[in-house]
This record gives sequence, C-alpha cells and structure tokens, in this order.
Amino acid sequence: MFYTRIPVPVSFMFSNDLLNRATRYLPFMGLIVGGLSAGILWLLAMWFPWPVAVILSVAFGVWLTGAFHEDGFADFCDGFGGGYTPEKVLDIMKDSRIGTYGAAGLLALLATKTTALCSFEPQQACLYMVIAHMVSRFMPVIIIYTTDYVRLD
Repeated sequence: MFYTRIPVPVSFMFSNDLLNRATRYLPFMGLIVGGLSAGILWLLAMWFPWPVAVILSVAFGVWLTGAFHEDGFADFCDGFGGGYTPEKVLDIMKDSRIGTYGAAGLLALLATKTTALCSFEPQQACLYMVIAHMVSRFMPVIIIYTTDYVRLD
C-alpha cells in the first residue's frame, strides 16, 4: 500500500519491520503497476490517437503510484540543483515543496517517457512499460541492501 494506491485489506497487519521486509517485493509491484498501465495503454489505443493513449496511460501510472516516484525525482532535482553542500542537498530534498529544478526535472522526465513510448509500436510499448516498471523497482532493492544510509538519523 505504501508504494501504490492499490488497496490493502484493513485487517492486514502493519509494522515497520513488515514494511522493510516488503521491499524485496518491489519488482513484483512493478509487474503489477506496469501490467495495469500497459493494459490501460492497450485499451486507450483502441479509442484514442497513439500519443493521447500514451499520455493518459502515463498519467494513470502516476496516479496509481500516488506520484511517489515523481515526488522523489523532483526532490532529487531540487536538492542537487540548488544544494551546494551535502547537508544543504539533504535539507532541500526533505522539503515538501517543489522548486524550479524539481518542476523542470518532472517536465523533462514525463516528456522523455511519453516521447519514448510514442516511438514504439503498441505491443512493444506495453512490453517495455512492464519491464521498465519492474527494473526501476529492482534497482532500489539493490541499493538498499548494498549501501549505507546517507543520514545517521
């Protein structure tokens, strides 16, 4: 539930330990999110011009994940764009507001994503969408299990 808007039963037990252990299943969540986004893309392509279907399916993926990844990317852009010391970068990244670097980064990210998907045939785009969602969630798993946190707290 933390990584998507997909509902989890209220009776499901929650703890920080369970959330930490759930990290290993991120690629599987990528399969689900990518599969749903690709399914929406396939359906929308039947009724809309290809670029419109791509934009709407990307928007669906953003909605489905609660813009979790886009928010993190905007924080990264703001932090590394405006921070000149490691402490300042981390402070900016923790700020909940979006800055110019974050807005420009999101615009570039979404434009690149939609343009790339528009360059493929529907079947390829759907396959690549699923693969990209899985791989993009596999990389944090590797990073989490092989590196130390930047902050001690």
